[in-house]
Amino acid sequence: MSRPSQAEQQRKKLLPIVCQTFRDLGYRRTTTAELAQRCGVRVNILYRLWPDKKAMFLAAIHDVFESRAEKWGELVADLPDSARRVEQLIAYESQHQSELGFYRVIFTALAETDDDEMRETLIEMYRQFHKLVVQQISTGRESRVNGPAVSDAAWGLIGLATISNIIVELSLLGPRQREKMFASVAQSLVGGHP
Repeated sequence: MSRPSQAEQQRKKLLPIVCQTFRDLGYRRTTTAELAQRCGVRVNILYRLWPDKKAMFLAAIHDVFESRAEKWGELVADLPDSARRVEQLIAYESQHQSELGFYRVIFTALAETDDDEMRETLIEMYRQFHKLVVQQISTGRESRVNGPAVSDAAWGLIGLATISNIIVELSLLGPRQREKMFASVAQSLVGGHP
């Protein structure tokens, strides 16, 4: 098995900073000079790692999804009871939803969907996200629930997470109220009781 190249290692090292910068400033306000400054490198180093700012942003979209999927995997890895896995994910998401910056990057990307590459990246990310949610719901539900109901519940949870992040960004509810709302609606969507 070959070792990762230095460029791959450096991309992996800098990507969290790139993601944080896009979360803080959005796509349009972020400059490569700002990215370089925050990363502690020269601009030409960034261009050796990514062809342009858009490629850096697309990498950020992939990274925030992968970070979320990895975190979910860690949370449920030691839980043999499938229903408990879903409960654990709902509890985690209700309390930590905006911490990884997932939706800040995604909301920024949604404003750029007139760009075909941005649009395709978002479509792919949402399909992967849906598939991940379906897998988690499927392992936690009784066999009486059929495929379309699981798919609908997964889209409902994705919509709930979106609304919940809007609530956070606009301070529409206090943290405890939002957590309670998220947990209650999520449990309803997956067939549990709030």
